Formats: sequence, C-alpha cells, structure tokens
Amino acid sequence: MISILLTILKVLGLILLILLGILLVLILLVLFVPVRYRITLHRKEEEEAPVTAKVSITWLLHIVSAVFSYPEEAYIKIKLFFITVFRSDQPPKEKAKKEKKQKENTQKKAHKTEEKPPNEKTDVSPSENENRTAWKEHGEESAKADKKDFFKKLLFILKNIKYTIIKICDKIKHIVNNIRYYIDILKSDTFRRAWSICSPQVFGLFKSILPGKIQGNIKIGTGDPAGTGQVLAVYGILYPLIGNHIEIIPDFERQIVEGDLFIKGKITFFRLVKTAWIVYFNKDLRHLIKLLKREAA
Repeated sequence: MISILLTILKVLGLILLILLGILLVLILLVLFVPVRYRITLHRKEEEEAPVTAKVSITWLLHIVSAVFSYPEEAYIKIKLFFITVFRSDQPPKEKAKKEKKQKENTQKKAHKTEEKPPNEKTDVSPSENENRTAWKEHGEESAKADKKDFFKKLLFILKNIKYTIIKICDKIKHIVNNIRYYIDILKSDTFRRAWSICSPQVFGLFKSILPGKIQGNIKIGTGDPAGTGQVLAVYGILYPLIGNHIEIIPDFERQIVEGDLFIKGKITFFRLVKTAWIVYFNKDLRHLIKLLKREAA
C-alpha cells in the first residue's frame, strides 16, 4: 500500500516538474526570443496602385504573426500556427449580435412613434385692442428697464476692470513661482540621480527598438530646381545618420516622389521588462514624480 502511494507521489512530482519546466521554457522564449518586424513601401505613379505597403510582425519562427498589406488586404490579420485567428475587417460575433439588437430596437421605436397620432392644439388669439394696449405697456416698461440695465452694466464693467487687472497680476506671479519651482527641481540631486540611472535605460531601449536595417532608393523632384536643391541639401545634412542605406535620386524637371523602402528590426521583451523594472522601482524617480505633481513639496 505504501509503495503504491509512493509511486503515485513520484508520478505527480514528475508531472509537476515537467509542467514547471514547460512553463519556464515558455517564459524564457517570451523574454528572449525577439519579435521581428518588416516594413516594405513601394511607390510608382505609372502603376495601377501607385502606393503599396506591407507590414509584417513575426515571433518564434512565424508561429505568431500579424500582417497588414495595402491595397491588397487593407486589414490586420493575425495568425497562430499559420491559422488566421483574427481579422480587423470582421467584427466579433458578440458585437454583431449587439448591433443587430440595437438596430431592431431603433426600428421598433421608430414604428411606435409613427403609429401615435399627432396631438391637436387649438390656438386662441386675443383681440386686436388688447394686443395694442399690451404692446404699448410692454414697450414703456422695457425702455425703463433698458436704462436701468445700461447703468448697472456700466458699473459692473468698471468694477470688473479692477478685478481683471488683479487676476492677471496673480496669474503672472503664479507662473513665475511655478517656473522657479521646476527649475529648482531640475537642479536638485534627486533629479540628477534619477537621470543618471533611468536615462541610459530608456535611450538603450529606444536604440534596441530602432530598425537594424534600412535600404531604399527614392526619386524626388519638386518641379523647381531650387526646391530640389534644398531637398538635396537636407539629405547632405542627414547623410552621416543615413549613410549609404538610402539613395536619393534628384529629378530637376518633374514633380515626382517614387521609389522603394525596406525597414527591418526586432524588439526583445527582456529589454522592455528590464527597463520597466529599473525605472518603476527607482526611488528617486518616484519622489521626482511626486515633486512634479506638487504632492511632496
């Protein structure tokens, strides 16, 4: 009997170990296997579709993928194990049912309102003499009331000029005090410590997200040789950053923008989690956020 219980416990322990191992492997895959993205753009005015674009995101040997292509498939399509599980152009069944119910209810309400007979109202008009006397009395009273309202409004405006000047001065003082307060925060040791720890993490995260490969050739013409020359001047300024990855072909005669562009990169969740962990649990940054919100002034 004891041997049977031991064997059962042994089997259960092995099953738990296997499940824990599978869970650990999945966590490691999610953290360290990068999400890859590709963006392809093509433009040519002579073709039927002058602009074509394709964006694809894949993870773990295309087990999970998301694709958007224009104009062929102008919707987001998500696949799991090469099977489409979501399409943005097809709403879920629950939403479709709710929309049908709402349409039916609106149609029923509209039908009920059409069936109700309109209410008949009889207008009783006073006699002409009574109308004339009433209008005369009303005109005299309104003239007296207008004179009183004019002097009241004038006094009210004169009083408000003083209050508006005082309010403007108070706002200027408040703005100056706020500027001094935030300058003191930027000069504080708390800001320096938070910046020295968090800024390398955030900049490193952006650097890892930026595309690792950019290739393209673009033909640009503004229709004016001077304008095209200015575009080339900007390209010359950006050349140290772009390098030989993107080739600009000028056209000094036509107004044209066409060419091909290919962008490729990857994102690792471990980098995101690491940056979020360091930034979130930084005491100096938390205290700095409270100071910026004036909670711990």
